[in-house]
Amino acid sequence: MTSVISNASTTRNFPRFPPELWLSIFSLATNVPGLLSCDGPTPSDLPRPIVKENEQRLLRESLITKRNIILVCRTWHALATELLYRSVLVTRPATLSSLLVALDRRSSGAAHPAHVGWWTRRLDVLIQDDRCEASDYSLLANVIRRFPNLSIVTLSMPMLPYNDCWLRQLPTSVVMALAESCGPSLRVFDCSESILRPCRKDLMKLIAAAPNLSVLRCPICSPSAGDKFPSTRLDVPVMTNLLSVSLMSVFLRDYLPEDRDANHFPALRQLTYDCIPPPFLDHTWKNFVKLSCANVTTVHLDFPLQGDSLQKELDLLSECCRSLNDLVVYLRSWTEIKPNLSLPPSVSYLGLYSKLLKTPAFHFKQLFTALRTMSGSKLKTVRLLHADTVEDLQENWSLLANELADITSCITFRVEENEGHPLLT
Repeated sequence: MTSVISNASTTRNFPRFPPELWLSIFSLATNVPGLLSCDGPTPSDLPRPIVKENEQRLLRESLITKRNIILVCRTWHALATELLYRSVLVTRPATLSSLLVALDRRSSGAAHPAHVGWWTRRLDVLIQDDRCEASDYSLLANVIRRFPNLSIVTLSMPMLPYNDCWLRQLPTSVVMALAESCGPSLRVFDCSESILRPCRKDLMKLIAAAPNLSVLRCPICSPSAGDKFPSTRLDVPVMTNLLSVSLMSVFLRDYLPEDRDANHFPALRQLTYDCIPPPFLDHTWKNFVKLSCANVTTVHLDFPLQGDSLQKELDLLSECCRSLNDLVVYLRSWTEIKPNLSLPPSVSYLGLYSKLLKTPAFHFKQLFTALRTMSGSKLKTVRLLHADTVEDLQENWSLLANELADITSCITFRVEENEGHPLLT
């Protein structure tokens, strides 16, 4: 006798998978380590434009995965919507209007009683178009007002039509939307790569509204009429939680408090600054560094000048930054590293980056000569941060063998390639 087993008799009722586990799986699948941290991304020694490019790539990849997840079924859509809106990336003005419509529609839907913008922690507006219309910035301000819990904001904005190329002011409506909507939650504000930037008055209002700000990258403020009258300028708020700031020595005036002998950055631990003449070792800059950077442990120095004046910058850091441990210097090429440099005595790690992409052999020769004669009482590690350093060395190995042998025999510190592996063995 042949028994017939129907499909119905073999059907099994599997236990329902807990939604909490789905959420954990979705979170692991779309996680971008460090980019949603309240203290901002993990600090990198690479130049900021390179770091931003990598962050944008990771955010795009994560966003694609999130979109694929919510399209699987209604259940996954409902569970993963929070993850979808946790980080928002805008790269074209045309997406602003559709984003605003989506935010307003979802905020009133029965399935989503809470505004989905409530979940957003990071906003990157990285628009590469030559110009935006004034209406685009109004839309951006309205979008920002839907995000009350933003922690990280990165803006890279093109010019407004007919805007003064000298002023280059980010519309006040955008800055005020940040200050009024998410000031208390804001931890990172970055417009260091933007053509448009806040005027000083707007930036001071934003800082005052953001007492928990820990990372500030706005080295240049757009000039405004009020800057011509110091008596009407807003004073720099005391920023008790600011850990990292990016400055340009020649534009320091934007960050000077009324009391030039007061320290308004008491928690500062990381300083990034560009050396741009004229002069970058004047009394005001030196006094500011001495007052505000005494406890700084990390300095990133963008040095676009001839290497003959680099020692002056190192002397300034030696005198004013007694707690300095990590020093990173961005140079035009390895030829700007001169022999007999004296590092700040507290520095144990030195990162070096050459902006020249393809390094010829004679550049390496000058670099190795400089390393062989460099002095630093606590120096333990020198890392060459350019990703192609090893490849460039291999191509020129026959021309550099003697220099490599000389430096290996006389240096007391470790020389590393960009990933931290020994470069000289």
